[in-house]
Amino acid sequence: MAFCRQCGEQIGEARFCPSCGAAADIFQAAASANDIEDNKLISILCYLGILLLIPLLVKPESQFVKYHSNQGLVLLLFTMIIGVVGIIPIIGWLAAVVGGVFSFVCLIMGIVNTVNGEMKPLPLIGSIVILK
Repeated sequence: MAFCRQCGEQIGEARFCPSCGAAADIFQAAASANDIEDNKLISILCYLGILLLIPLLVKPESQFVKYHSNQGLVLLLFTMIIGVVGIIPIIGWLAAVVGGVFSFVCLIMGIVNTVNGEMKPLPLIGSIVILK
């Protein structure tokens, strides 16, 4: 079974999500219930900076770990970009504050999604796929 990466709706073999209308190229494979239960705790590390490498290297075959590793990597890169932008006086400082709050909210959302066994994308940045 596949799920829409935009809204998380379960879909069949459709080319477009029945809920939000997203194209089929953003669908993701579902993780099995055993995969989710076995990898919930280690997947929390995916949102803690460079520690995302631990679950990715320990459980490379897990769809659940791959999904949350990708989300954590995107969040890490976003946070690093915000740090660089923060060097710019005034406008950069404001962007860094707003981006920092957004990063923290995404961090909490990612950990909550992991603990709940969900594969929901992070807001705004969650649709970016780096790790497949």
